[in-house]
Amino acid sequence: MEEIKSAFEKALEKAEKLGKLSPEEMRERKEEEYAPIGRALVDRYLRHGYGEILGEEANKHSGEERDIVTRAALSRLVEAMELGNYEITQRAMEGILVLKEKEKVGEVKDQIKILLEEYKQAEKERYEEEKEEIERKERGLLHQLRISGSAVGEINLEASETWKEICQELYSQYDKILEELKVQLLQAVKWSIC
Repeated sequence: MEEIKSAFEKALEKAEKLGKLSPEEMRERKEEEYAPIGRALVDRYLRHGYGEILGEEANKHSGEERDIVTRAALSRLVEAMELGNYEITQRAMEGILVLKEKEKVGEVKDQIKILLEEYKQAEKERYEEEKEEIERKERGLLHQLRISGSAVGEINLEASETWKEICQELYSQYDKILEELKVQLLQAVKWSIC
């Protein structure tokens, strides 16, 4: 007959097993513990934009823990970049420069900056090109609904479905390029961590 173990004895056995973690299991545990710290640092940084605090907080850790925090922070910064939010993307690029040497990421950062400017310019040009046509379509729709004359003031072209479709098309084109640049940026950052 097998002896029944108390909860205390079971807990002792589990604790003994935990004491015998392999190096890989220990690395995974550290990753689980410190990666969220890096992501949380970036989320706070993206809200307030104080780069020196980002660097100081990351440097509070040492050795492998610092590498994990930095790696997670850099991944989160790259992830935060998007065409539609120039301010956050700019802040994310500045945060990367705080955490990494400029020469490692400078070229890709410059390419992203150029892409964002090209996107904004293309959107502006497309708006100017399509403005009259969209306005004509919108007025036609209102006319079909028997809304005309003084009842129709300024038409908000940016709220029209036609403009949203144009924006989505532009976004898709430029977003593909941005995603490729983000992959290059991550590779540059990862090579410099190792």
